[in-house]
Amino acid sequence: MVEYFDPQLGIAIDLLRYSKNIVAFTGAGISTPSGIDDFRSPGGLWEQFNPLKYANYTVFLKNPEFYWELERAMMPAYEKAKPNKAHKALVELEKKGNLKAIITQNADNFHQDAGSKVPVIEIHGNINRVHCMDCHTTIKRKYIQKRMKMGDDVPKCPECGGRVKPDVVLFNEPVADDLLEDATYYAENCDLMLILGSSLSVFPANQIPLLARKAGAKLIFINLDPTFMDKYATIRMLGNLEVYLPLLTKSM
Repeated sequence: MVEYFDPQLGIAIDLLRYSKNIVAFTGAGISTPSGIDDFRSPGGLWEQFNPLKYANYTVFLKNPEFYWELERAMMPAYEKAKPNKAHKALVELEKKGNLKAIITQNADNFHQDAGSKVPVIEIHGNINRVHCMDCHTTIKRKYIQKRMKMGDDVPKCPECGGRVKPDVVLFNEPVADDLLEDATYYAENCDLMLILGSSLSVFPANQIPLLARKAGAKLIFINLDPTFMDKYATIRMLGNLEVYLPLLTKSM
């Protein structure tokens, strides 16, 4: 494959070898090989479901049935999907002692499922966690899945019958301050950040690589397509993460 001959690979490998405090910043592109579609790509869910209606926090508070309609379309893929070679390559990088944290925009839990033990800061939450907005009870995801398969348009809390919401950040919903603080800490204290499979189009998450760069870190971008922030990259490679990441980690 063409990625094997990318002249940037050697430089990237050297950067990885000599960096002592690496942080990975991952986006939807690291999970697309697992079968989780990038919502924003052509043919993605946002073409079928207007996110300002189906994934909007303000709308959710008044009409949660729209969000749950979106979930019913999403969950078959989530139930079948598993971590891929790119997630596992980050685990191998961690075992070498260089990777200190993962900051992810994904809510699929694949980094943990792949075996990552370093802190995983989930900027946009985790779809596997569900809670009641009224009595604050933590609810098992399997219970929600069962109720939806039984025909519930809007799952209810089994304790109080209240409003149920997965711990994912919707449009018009603020990112938790503690998550941003953790992400900022790791960004400002790394010497190398890997930006993996992110279009860097979502604020405030897209500011995190800039914080790392401002603090003096090198940036390696690996994406299928260019981003508008590529000008900040120390190295930019365009290609398949399932090819690039295993090559990088095995060569260290």
